[in-house]
Amino acid sequence: MVTPETLPMHPVRELQERCQQQAEGLEYKATRNGNLATVEVFVDGVQVGIAQNAQKKMAQKLAARNALVALKERETAEAKEKGSEDAKKKNGSQTFTRQTLNDICLRRNWPMPLYRCVSEGGPAHAKRFTFAVRINTTDRGWTAECVGEAMPSVKKAKDSAAVLLLELLNKWYT
Repeated sequence: MVTPETLPMHPVRELQERCQQQAEGLEYKATRNGNLATVEVFVDGVQVGIAQNAQKKMAQKLAARNALVALKERETAEAKEKGSEDAKKKNGSQTFTRQTLNDICLRRNWPMPLYRCVSEGGPAHAKRFTFAVRINTTDRGWTAECVGEAMPSVKKAKDSAAVLLLELLNKWYT
């Protein structure tokens, strides 16, 4: 018996919800060659799925399904390769990145990190943010600044910069 709980989610909706949860940019590009529609799926600007069909809607559904399979395979490969802690960071669960940087600054009596928006661009429906983070390490007398990657949300962009700065501090202080 089919119930709402056992009914599988439509691949396009599942992919959209997954990307929203992880603050990733999702984009579909459709082209038509004769009577064959081709749909490509891009997540954060990287192609993750493609499909062709005579019907555009079916091509989009198949492309979303292929993208979901590719993303799940990539996540499991990263988890095996990097270990569970690194995989969480790669999959967008960087919830404590900025907090960790703040804690380090407090423990070492450094001023709090300063975040600044380096660039903000793209169309209104798919903005991309790039942030830089800077700390004054008063014990060594210099300032370190790292510029993160362009991300689809301010939070992710700040986390991207904070991860780079944490890696830099780890190299300097270990």
